[in-house]
Amino acid sequence: MNIPHARRQQGSARAAFMAGCVALLVLLASLFAIGWPLRVSVDSPRLGSPWIAQPQALMSLRLDSSIPLLLPKMSLSLEGPGGSAALSVVEQHWDADDAVLSLRLPELPDGSYALRLRTANQDTLVPRAVFLRHEWPQQLHLVQIADLPPPGREAMMGRFIAEMRARKPDAVLVTGDINYGGSEANIDLIYSELAELEIPVIMTAGNHEREAWHRYLRVFDARDQRTDFGPLTILSLDSAHGRDALTPQTFAWLKAQLASAAGRTIVIQLHHPLFPPGPSASSEAGGTGGYLRGFRRAFLQLCRQYQVSLVLSGHWHQDAVFDNDGNFRNDRTDFPGTKFVVTTALGAEAREVYSQVPVRNGYRWIEFQNGQLHSYSPDAHNPVPSTPLGAP
Repeated sequence: MNIPHARRQQGSARAAFMAGCVALLVLLASLFAIGWPLRVSVDSPRLGSPWIAQPQALMSLRLDSSIPLLLPKMSLSLEGPGGSAALSVVEQHWDADDAVLSLRLPELPDGSYALRLRTANQDTLVPRAVFLRHEWPQQLHLVQIADLPPPGREAMMGRFIAEMRARKPDAVLVTGDINYGGSEANIDLIYSELAELEIPVIMTAGNHEREAWHRYLRVFDARDQRTDFGPLTILSLDSAHGRDALTPQTFAWLKAQLASAAGRTIVIQLHHPLFPPGPSASSEAGGTGGYLRGFRRAFLQLCRQYQVSLVLSGHWHQDAVFDNDGNFRNDRTDFPGTKFVVTTALGAEAREVYSQVPVRNGYRWIEFQNGQLHSYSPDAHNPVPSTPLGAP
């Protein structure tokens, strides 16, 4: 046996071990230097991805800690016009770097509540995070908007907020492109305006959010999410990866959510339409923006398999409705199968994608009766069943 050689190997292994320990200590010291004092931020629920449930139900709270796998001592409560109450933690676990807390919702009146998180170093109030509903009405009214007013058209957003406060739908779905030109200030402005609504706002991202993606994630972070809303399950998908595509992870998540929503009425919102705009559309340079490409055929098959009621999109800045086979439908609304509804821009530039459809700004008013889709007319209050153009 070569004893000097064996000793050299042992010495090398010992030196490598010591170097690894030093590197680990440096890493831990760096984490504490950056993350101390310990702070946490709320990933969800928040404005754009609220929690909607009955009192005494369990709520899932996701927290991001400044030091991974460490949480400070904290108190959690709900605060709103109906009163305030502490939240009790039922269970806690870690999902990668996120802390996931299961909380018991307190017995409070129906309404909107802010989530308050207090630690020794912070006092954070998250508005419009939780909505309590003891019972659900037979009629539910949703408003869908997409492609919000860009900087310079702020008055249009203000008029929409005032109209919603007067008409009082049950929720607003925001189907992407809330911001243009990468304006961080405009994202903050949209947040403050949507926070004026005393109803749930359920969001997903569009392609223009990528122009200030870091700010969108910090303020909203609403991407792939499931919202159970009475008899409805609303699945919000981020279709703006690679411009007009779902990621494999998002598609796998969609399949899992559809499989677990048996017996519920399913609504899906994603920014990009499922079908091409057709021969009357202007070119990409003219701004139609295209349609979903990645996983499109498989997506359509899932809609048939799980009898999806409604798929909502924006992106084109013009209204259109399609059936399962991609046929443009301006004849009737009660055709069988999934309704693929494209909604015009709320305030951005309106475009001519289909020559048969008026060029206009607006939103879509959607009514469900006893959990079943009843109508989806543009801008109509208490609408009768109508064509996608809004004519009786």
